[in-house]
Amino acid sequence: MSIRSLRWHATLALGAVPAAVLALALPADASTGTAQISPQQAGYTATGAQFKTIDARVFLRQPAQYAGEVAGFGHSVQLWSSGLVVTVGLTASTSGGGYTTFATIYDRSTHQVVASNPNAEHCAGYGDFCAPGPVTWDYPGVTAWMRISYTPADGHLFMSEVLSSDSTDSNGNDFTSSYDLTPQSFGQARVGTDFGSSPWDASYPHTPPANYMKVAVYNHVDLTSYSGYTATLRSWWVHHKLLANTGQQSGSDWVAVPADLFNSGASFQTWLVPQSAQGTNQPVVP
Repeated sequence: MSIRSLRWHATLALGAVPAAVLALALPADASTGTAQISPQQAGYTATGAQFKTIDARVFLRQPAQYAGEVAGFGHSVQLWSSGLVVTVGLTASTSGGGYTTFATIYDRSTHQVVASNPNAEHCAGYGDFCAPGPVTWDYPGVTAWMRISYTPADGHLFMSEVLSSDSTDSNGNDFTSSYDLTPQSFGQARVGTDFGSSPWDASYPHTPPANYMKVAVYNHVDLTSYSGYTATLRSWWVHHKLLANTGQQSGSDWVAVPADLFNSGASFQTWLVPQSAQGTNQPVVP
């Protein structure tokens, strides 16, 4: 087993501890904010702090089961500053082909790509095989761990994804990407299900299902502030539901929404919105 793979195993094992500890130490002043609208992402966003790290795990469902509703979808974690948006995740076509990893840095003002998969590398076989660039994982039924880690002291950005069958086994498959930034203040952290090609894309087609349809379950969502404080979405910082609405039909074009947080703010689900819930009111998962 390579040193790289040993590092992943150690990190995964340690990563299983904080959520349980945090569940016992939930702050009394946890703050809930008003829901926000995204043209293409359903999930949660956290504000009211400077965030240097975001972690989340998502179970990879079979993409083909959503072919009647969307052409593709994905999962991501994101950090937003006033000038940049950093996103790392996976995207899949509902016509087949597995989940493809990505790490992208955008200019928040112009929406242009600053860097796509910078210094990217993927490994398999516990480090026996490594190659540059992203990778496609055709492994529905396992969990992907997504992570962005920023070091304010030197501006180093590290983005990673790893397949995991449980909290300690990485399956020997991982993807990493890194980039050096000018100093940033990341005042917003996001996690959820993506339907467009960028954080601002509202041009994708979708067909509402007959009933609410679960898309994803996210677990072990942890955030770390610049001061080093780590907690789930439910903490002294403010968490908001993020509702996906393309705005193509006078504000009533709802794509997907998150359900309420559970596991002390470390977990949530996202659901496609049915035709019966379309309208000017914000839909709520029953």
